[in-house]
Amino acid sequence: MMLEDYEKIPVYEETITKGKKITTFIYSRDSLISLLHKFTQGIDLVRQGITCCLARLNETKGALRRMFTSKAKTSGGKFVEDVVLDKEFWKNVMICLKGANPLIDEPATGFIYEAMEQAKDEIRRGLSKGGIERYIFSAGSIINISFYK
Repeated sequence: MMLEDYEKIPVYEETITKGKKITTFIYSRDSLISLLHKFTQGIDLVRQGITCCLARLNETKGALRRMFTSKAKTSGGKFVEDVVLDKEFWKNVMICLKGANPLIDEPATGFIYEAMEQAKDEIRRGLSKGGIERYIFSAGSIINISFYK
């Protein structure tokens, strides 16, 4: 959920859309999946989460470029080839990854979750002590707090 707002930023929105088109185009054709595995030595593009998918695209950039310059013939293939060969697209992939990785990096995520748990405990104590228990459910639903531990 932390990353949903990133997708509203134009460079993220455009890059993610193009990344999805690449993976959708490839994975909708058995012959391209086989070709992908040949060029990437068995690496798949699809992973959990959009930034992981962009990271995988970035890791296989060279293989994708070789793959599409050797085989793209259809109009959809031509579009994907243009994206894969577009230096600006790859620059934007790096921008997206640099902006989002600190939020999904495991050590950083641990600190974020720990801070959120501390905040939840503080809110829980504050609402319980203040005699305003009727607001517990509303506050809990906003930030996903379980007040009944």
